[in-house]
Amino acid sequence: MKKIILDCDTGLDDAVAIINAVADKNVDLMGITTVAGNVNLKYTTRNTLDILYSIGREDIGVYMGEKKPLKKELHTAEDFHGESGIGDLILERSPVSCKNIHATEFMAKTIVENPGEIIIAAVGPLTNVASLLIKYPQIKKDIRGITVMGGSLSGGNVTSFAEFNIYADPEAAQVVFSSEVPVTMIGLDATMRAKFQKNDLDFLRGKNTKWSSMTVEVFDSMFRIRDSHGKDFVVLHDSIALIASTETELFTFENHPILISTEGEKRGETKVHKSGQRTKVAVGFDSEGFKRYMRDILGNTEG
Repeated sequence: MKKIILDCDTGLDDAVAIINAVADKNVDLMGITTVAGNVNLKYTTRNTLDILYSIGREDIGVYMGEKKPLKKELHTAEDFHGESGIGDLILERSPVSCKNIHATEFMAKTIVENPGEIIIAAVGPLTNVASLLIKYPQIKKDIRGITVMGGSLSGGNVTSFAEFNIYADPEAAQVVFSSEVPVTMIGLDATMRAKFQKNDLDFLRGKNTKWSSMTVEVFDSMFRIRDSHGKDFVVLHDSIALIASTETELFTFENHPILISTEGEKRGETKVHKSGQRTKVAVGFDSEGFKRYMRDILGNTEG
């Protein structure tokens, strides 16, 4: 079992990642930290609380983090996640509030109490993680690793060079990727290999587990938005990054020195460069194995 802090900007695919983290018996979810990204911080935090409440896990602590990037203005993605971040879903409001501790303080405390054990799975912009490393540089040696959903070696999805999470705060990404903490990059080279069609989660319909109905609701909302953009598939980027430390056999990795571009037209690019930090980069992914994983953990009648 891996001790994981999930750092997210909860939109639609983050919501599925949260459900996966709760359902997966190989994940010891220590808490969830929220950051601005897909939508503003108010919505990413509210969505996180409401998703947890919808699956009966409001006991998991939620910690609010940074509301804007380190240096630039916030760049959001309402076109693909809806104004609130969860498409056209209307979730029952959780009666629970986020914890009265800043995300970076929670991260630091948890890492100090569990030295060498905590993996930060960062599936949004890296602002919270960079803030942690800047404020507590001495803590780097105690972090087991940072898994980043972001980047690409073969072109972006916001610009021709940049993937969204890195583009949203490249200065933060630069801090993380040069931190000397072990970084695993789960970028578009891997995640785009696992495209889900509309019927790929039909096995969950009617299951009535704790997690199945909410996953289907989120999945269907994703498709309604994708349909409006003329796309016939969805990609669960954040769930894929979440499992990089527990389902390693599904990935093909290479080690590359990665440098983050912070200026000009290539802002947000994750490029192989001799001056970059050695990084474990996912360059391949078993899409059919991932679908089996989803069936195994979300279709479990014990849930």
